[in-house]
Amino acid sequence: MKLMQYLRRTALFNTIKNRWRRYFSPQRTRDEYDFLPAYLDIVERPVAPLARRTAWFLALTLLLVLIWSIVGKLDIHASAKGKVIVSEHSKVIQPLEPGVVAAINVRDGDKVEAGQILIELNPIGIDAEVGNINQQLMHRLLEAARLAALLTASPSAMFIPPDNSPDDLVSTARELLRKEDNEVNAELSRQGSEMAVNQAHIQAGLTNIAHQKALMKNIHQRLEALRILAKSKAIAEVELLLQEREWLSATAETNRLHNEQAILQAKTHHLSQTRLHYLAEKKRSYQERLNKAHEIINQLRQEQIKLLEKQRQQSLRAPVTGVIQQLAIHTLGGVVTTAQPLMVLVPESHQLELDVMILNKDVGFVLPGQAVEVKVDSFPYTRFGTLSGEVKHVSRDAMEDQQQGLVFPARIRLNSDRLSVEGKSVRLSAGMAVSVEIKTGRRRVIDYLLSPLQEYQSEALRER
Repeated sequence: MKLMQYLRRTALFNTIKNRWRRYFSPQRTRDEYDFLPAYLDIVERPVAPLARRTAWFLALTLLLVLIWSIVGKLDIHASAKGKVIVSEHSKVIQPLEPGVVAAINVRDGDKVEAGQILIELNPIGIDAEVGNINQQLMHRLLEAARLAALLTASPSAMFIPPDNSPDDLVSTARELLRKEDNEVNAELSRQGSEMAVNQAHIQAGLTNIAHQKALMKNIHQRLEALRILAKSKAIAEVELLLQEREWLSATAETNRLHNEQAILQAKTHHLSQTRLHYLAEKKRSYQERLNKAHEIINQLRQEQIKLLEKQRQQSLRAPVTGVIQQLAIHTLGGVVTTAQPLMVLVPESHQLELDVMILNKDVGFVLPGQAVEVKVDSFPYTRFGTLSGEVKHVSRDAMEDQQQGLVFPARIRLNSDRLSVEGKSVRLSAGMAVSVEIKTGRRRVIDYLLSPLQEYQSEALRER
């Protein structure tokens, strides 16, 4: 009896009893339930707990989401697009001068070593220019040698033509040297003859002066004798006067001879100075011409070096070891123009990097050393994954992009340049397009939710 009373009081017993009554008691119709009292309706048709549990579940979920949005943080990424490049960039092979294709020694995909000849060109007009410069240079060198010899005392003996000078040019230079030397010698000989004639006149004048001195001595003796006789009245005074006139005439003649001697001496000095001036002028002229010749020689040698360099560069060589790509010429005898891109040489032994363009709105948050996730367009990341790297350099100046506007070039260093593609390790190639996501920081989730409200609040009530 006590056991039955205990079971009646337990919840399990009540539950079993209620379910027994529900299944085995006669079922009421909907109309009957509508006319039941409220407490009997609730007893016989209790409210399902699913709605209450759902409400509690949603409230708890919202609470957890709110807590997570306040505590939890998400990574901030700056997206950019670019391409794979070699650390030293691909080398574009271009000719310096126009030419005709003489030989094509490579094909697309060929590996070449540094210094290997890629294309040989026949220059257009450079050979003629080199020959013309060489001829001018030889003429100027012979001219300089000729002028240097003319500055010496023995021009013919001191003339030393340059090495490898053509015989005909050397003969012409020697003939010009002989003519100029003969002209100088002829002028010096004429001046010497004039000085010799003047010197002969000087000697004749000296002889006349000596004779005139002897004559004046005789006239002076006769004049003194006549003066003594005139004092003693032995002769007439007229004879004394005649003798004195002869003395005066002799004195005047002596003075004239001395004046002529002075004039001849001055002329001798003038002829000597004229000779020295002529020699100095000639040497000055030779020296100026020699200096001018050396100046022209230096200019011609510079032109010769430039032309020889242009001629040498007609053989296009590989600047570095790498692989040939984008070969643009395939016809022997074809004409190429200055700076025409003929091929691209991709360096082989250098590290691959990424050249990307960061948008203007993101560049302020991108710094060297930040982590980067790389997606290669050639290999979908959903199947083959992504690569990692870091920011190496960000440009301080923007460049104009037709589609994106102002962008900032940046360089990304890859931690690995290989992807696993269907079980094989595939190395990236220069030129592949990539998309990168640069991790610039972390941000709370609630900030994402509140940022539109904050933006609206900062802009509200300020419009025109």
